[in-house]
Amino acid sequence: MIRILVLCAGAYLLPLTTAAAAELRLVTAELPPYTFHEPPPTVSEFGTPMGIVYEVVREMAARVGHSGQIDFMSWMVAQDVAIRGPNVGILSLTRSPEREPQYIWAQKIVTDDLVLVGGTGVDVSSLDRVKDRPIGVLARSGAEALLRSLGFSRIEPAAEEWMNAEKMRERRLDAWLAPRLMVIYAYKEVGGNPATLNIGQIVRQSEIYLAMSKDVAPAEVSRWQEAFRTMADDGTYNRIRARYDRMRVDPIPDEKRRYGIDWSH
Repeated sequence: MIRILVLCAGAYLLPLTTAAAAELRLVTAELPPYTFHEPPPTVSEFGTPMGIVYEVVREMAARVGHSGQIDFMSWMVAQDVAIRGPNVGILSLTRSPEREPQYIWAQKIVTDDLVLVGGTGVDVSSLDRVKDRPIGVLARSGAEALLRSLGFSRIEPAAEEWMNAEKMRERRLDAWLAPRLMVIYAYKEVGGNPATLNIGQIVRQSEIYLAMSKDVAPAEVSRWQEAFRTMADDGTYNRIRARYDRMRVDPIPDEKRRYGIDWSH
């Protein structure tokens, strides 16, 4: 009887031990300059993953003994995966009141500004000025959630920010709400000159995080936070930031883009 009880206890504990040892799954999307491929998936199937947040989290991963595997998928799918869990980390997520209860906000990586960008002659001194105009946002972003909470009715979500940039350049949008770094990168990517952008109201700070599903253990969260602290202390974080501050962005002509990409995985 004792032997049977011991065997049963061992069988019961085995899944828990395996689960405890499971590696945190890391997911993200094409969100330049935070996480992206160069060249992007719309141009080539063989791009190199990079980005401010990508490189910082890869370095954090190395310091906690993680493989550094980061899965790219559509932004909508990545968020669904991270909310469902289990044991998922999501890169480049903007912390916002709308999302606050859905994740563990493990580590802030970059602080940006959520800015309102207007077309020629459009008053973007405040969100109220463009409430009845077509306004571009990244689908399932904090910007989209904010505009919907404010009752905006002419929101035009896009799967990637370069699509909003292209619409702005072609004057198919009156306004665009996005983090400043993403606006600048995307506008350069479509061949636009960011110096010509009509950047108006800074709506709020855009804090870009490594977030985790709610089931991740506090000890695991602490390990990743400690890894970031050591990077900040030894200068690694600043060296990564400096590389992207100097990064050149080459425009991508429309005829080189691959459309109809399957982001369902």
